Amino acid sequence: MNRHAFFALAVLIASGCEEKRTETPVTTPASGAAASPASGAAAVPASGAAAAPAGDKGDVKGKVVLTGKVPAMDDLKRNSDAFCAKKQMKDESVIAGKKGELANVVVTIKGLPATPPPKEKATLSQEDCMYRPRVQGVVDGQPLDIKNGDPVLHNVHTYEGPRTLFNIAQVPGTPNVEKTFTQNGVVLKFKCDVHQWMTGYVWVQNNRYFAVTDNDGKFEIKDVPAGTYDVEAWHERFGTKPGKVTVTKDKPAELKLEYAGTETAAK
Repeated sequence: MNRHAFFALAVLIASGCEEKRTETPVTTPASGAAASPASGAAAVPASGAAAAPAGDKGDVKGKVVLTGKVPAMDDLKRNSDAFCAKKQMKDESVIAGKKGELANVVVTIKGLPATPPPKEKATLSQEDCMYRPRVQGVVDGQPLDIKNGDPVLHNVHTYEGPRTLFNIAQVPGTPNVEKTFTQNGVVLKFKCDVHQWMTGYVWVQNNRYFAVTDNDGKFEIKDVPAGTYDVEAWHERFGTKPGKVTVTKDKPAELKLEYAGTETAAK
């Protein structure tokens, strides 16, 4: 073999070795999505969740209570507007029953993957110079229809933390304002600069596994994939409270969360 032929053969052999050493690139999952396990490997559960048979689902039912003294709520000062002054209202930052049943608490299950938003719109109404409902949740991508049902001017000033997302005046009789949010795991605060007492909250999450307690302090989250999960409750005045729940397909998981009433939400 002459010198040139030997050199060409060596190049071909080296090239073949390089091709064999080439690795398949690793794809990083998008935020909120779980990585697919390699063939034959066991699936790794999302953070806060224990592995369970695929397809098994169950419901989570529970209650949130205030174990300490229920604070007295002051009358709101609504005399700056003649229409609003016609109906006296109390501060609604704490709504609790005689046994401490705590309303307007967002309860969310941690560590679950994203789900498509519901087809129906969520609604936030301004009625009797108050936001209704005061607290609600929406799924990332679900439209929120904001309505002025009063015969007076309101403005919808919406915050994510200290940052203003939008500030829109709503004249009586004008079309509703529709907004869609893409945040995940955040509370948006709604205020009215015209009527300073008006306050509302919208929890945004990239899946549907959350609920808001009713006036009896009760909540229900349906069709949760079986497993063990961390749970978090949020209240506008008392802040967050952790919990844990195990979901099975046999019967609803029961969960009780308690606030002492001395907690303070982060500002």
